[in-house]
Amino acid sequence: GGAAAMVHPSTGYHLCRAMMGAGAVARAVREELASSSKSKAEYNPDRAAARAYDAIWTPDNIAQRNFAVFGGEFLMKQRVRGLRGFFDGFFKLPLPLWGGFLAGWPGLPNNERHETWSARLVFGLTFVSKLPLPVALDMLAAIVGYSISEGLALPQSVTPLLGLPEGYEYKEKGMAVGDVAAKAEARRMILESGVEEVVPVDFEDSSSAAAATTANAVVVEDVAAESKVDVVESDVVEEESAPFA
Repeated sequence: GGAAAMVHPSTGYHLCRAMMGAGAVARAVREELASSSKSKAEYNPDRAAARAYDAIWTPDNIAQRNFAVFGGEFLMKQRVRGLRGFFDGFFKLPLPLWGGFLAGWPGLPNNERHETWSARLVFGLTFVSKLPLPVALDMLAAIVGYSISEGLALPQSVTPLLGLPEGYEYKEKGMAVGDVAAKAEARRMILESGVEEVVPVDFEDSSSAAAATTANAVVVEDVAAESKVDVVESDVVEEESAPFA
């Protein structure tokens, strides 16, 4: 649920939503595997992932989520008085309205009260009418500011005039060509250069390399000398501790 962005933006719940969407994901993956085996085409994991994601996030589901995202954003910016006013108005709504908002996924109880743009518009207007006046004015101002800063996401969710959000249907991608101008310049510089063979690059000068080699040799000799001293001392100890014959 978390990986598929199915966490409800206002409540944080996602378990029921994930369970409701699991069937659509499994169906999309199964159909993709079956179509690849029938056509003997190479399995395309990108296409399978896109079909699975598109099965969850249809344009209608995206529109409903965009509406709920605004509610979550507005709620997170409220102080104590605003939170009290928000929830006071929210739970004054009929249970099917606020229950459907908390469900927020096709197939869950009362979600039909939020699945269409007209249902969401009715919910929004009814909700604002239940809020205390300061909170209602704050929400209206937030609607305007959010629509300006975030674009069409919120207006699309409450009107048919702007169409639906774009879904996640798989689209074949062309080969990545990168920065054509930079590649052309690099090719031109290579062709204009007079280098015809690979030139080795020395990352450290010879003096530092020689010094490092000498230092390593000294360390090795010191270690060897210490090892010999340890061996001699151990032999002396063993002779001193041995009983007289």
